[in-house]
Amino acid sequence: MIGRAVILAAAGFLSIANAAPPTAEWLFPVGGQRGTEVLAEMGGNMEPWPLKVWADHPGIRFSADEKKKGFFKIQLAADTPPGPHLVRFHNTNGVTTPRVFVVGTAPDVAEVEPNDAFLSPQTITNLPAVIHGKLGKSGDVDSYALQLKAGQTLVAAVDAFTVGSPTDALLILRDERGAKLAFNHDVHTLDPRLVWDCPRDGRYVLQIAGFQYPASSSVNFSGGGSHVYRLTVTQGPFITHTWPQGAQRGQAARLELRGWNLPADAFVNLPANAGNTLLAPSNAVNAPWQVPVSDGVELTEVEPNDATNQVQTITLPAAVTGCIGRAGDVDRVAFHAKKGQALLLDLQSSRAGFILDGKLAIEDATGKMLTSNDDSAGRKDPQLSWSAPADGVYQVVITDLFGHGGPEYVYRLSIAAPESDFSGSVTAPNFTVEPGKTNEVKVTIKTSGGFNGKLRLSAVGLPPGVTAAPIEMLKAGEAKLLLLAAPGAQLVGGEWRLELQAIEGGRTSAVFCDLTSAGSDNGVPQGFPDLIIRQTAQLWISIIAAAPPTPPAKKP
Repeated sequence: MIGRAVILAAAGFLSIANAAPPTAEWLFPVGGQRGTEVLAEMGGNMEPWPLKVWADHPGIRFSADEKKKGFFKIQLAADTPPGPHLVRFHNTNGVTTPRVFVVGTAPDVAEVEPNDAFLSPQTITNLPAVIHGKLGKSGDVDSYALQLKAGQTLVAAVDAFTVGSPTDALLILRDERGAKLAFNHDVHTLDPRLVWDCPRDGRYVLQIAGFQYPASSSVNFSGGGSHVYRLTVTQGPFITHTWPQGAQRGQAARLELRGWNLPADAFVNLPANAGNTLLAPSNAVNAPWQVPVSDGVELTEVEPNDATNQVQTITLPAAVTGCIGRAGDVDRVAFHAKKGQALLLDLQSSRAGFILDGKLAIEDATGKMLTSNDDSAGRKDPQLSWSAPADGVYQVVITDLFGHGGPEYVYRLSIAAPESDFSGSVTAPNFTVEPGKTNEVKVTIKTSGGFNGKLRLSAVGLPPGVTAAPIEMLKAGEAKLLLLAAPGAQLVGGEWRLELQAIEGGRTSAVFCDLTSAGSDNGVPQGFPDLIIRQTAQLWISIIAAAPPTPPAKKP
């Protein structure tokens, strides 16, 4: 919000006008327990120091150490929402691209080197714990000794690649002799999650290492200042999803929590809610859990449903939570449709943290396949926009593209009429403008579900002295909003937003920037295709002084 904008001292600014903006190549640690104070360090261009820091929640407060460049004290309020948050570092030259900072509920443990050797690991005395470490050099392996109990399940989950670390991490669990008991390299992203049932009380060693991302020709473990990670380790409750995965708007819901080390009666009762998400409370280390809310009824699959004569029939609109539970499993759902009825079929699995590479197909009453899809919008989750060719009963067929299956091949299939909707996006999260000048912001506008109304694009929260005239448009495409800074505009940096509004009806939609394709700005040449926070509507504007005129070249 502009109330948190930082007013820059113009006198000291002019001497370094148009210098390079700050960059945040890494932040360590990459998170902290709420209700605590964390000491952190960042790497990158931070001239001039000290940097100011913006966070997406007021419970996250950074204070720079004015004498020790690159270091911050972070105070995390006890009521800060757990989960990933965005932070930006800024100074008189501009602002960094957003970086992720994860707020947790479990106690933090700092890595202590040396801990490379299996025979001399760092001992973790209490679980659950969130270990903050760094693979600081080429070939680095971090080892942690754990005292585990028989009959419980060890869960170890890494946040590295998805929080902006150029690391393709792996986890290995060994017994005291060094024998490998469990291994994981990837789950649905490059970040690993290791799950292991402990057969006997004892001391075990969990090791983490990683390869460079993007991959190079080297097969050695990589490392460096930016190779930070956050490792959650627990023998207690850990949630992977609810069953069903969604709740119906306006209806109270009773959902089962699923994951590991949960009691048999792990149910939560959620109130009726008109919003788009609900939070399922739990004492799990990764709680609370977000539950999507939709207008249709929320169902669960009924097995057996592999064959056409075993199909589960549903009334639309609806969403069905299911699982491709074994290799070769096929799930079927039947519904009635009228000729010309338009429907949107959306399968969510990878987006929800599962490993199903789903394929959707629609068959008619004779078993003839009418259409299919296995990828949509650059992701592994399929989606179909389809209109019924005739009155009748149709079947949706859900499979894994490669015929795989198992308990983590969970999905949620929603089937409903496509909503008349509109959306906007920009390609960058940060913008600059000089006093007395303009900057053009290009916004890509899309419509769906037959929306054909008139839209207004407006800027919200601009600092004093900066204006942008709203734009009205009749169709989807590219709109160009002009930011204009008055000649005497103060040199400031702060948050702002872009908003689309339907002129008829007044419905609004925020304009988002996709953070998962931000190129080299997020630390790696190809960008991160699947960050833990994929997009943001919280944009940034930096008003910077004009560069001094270039002196004429000296005559020979």
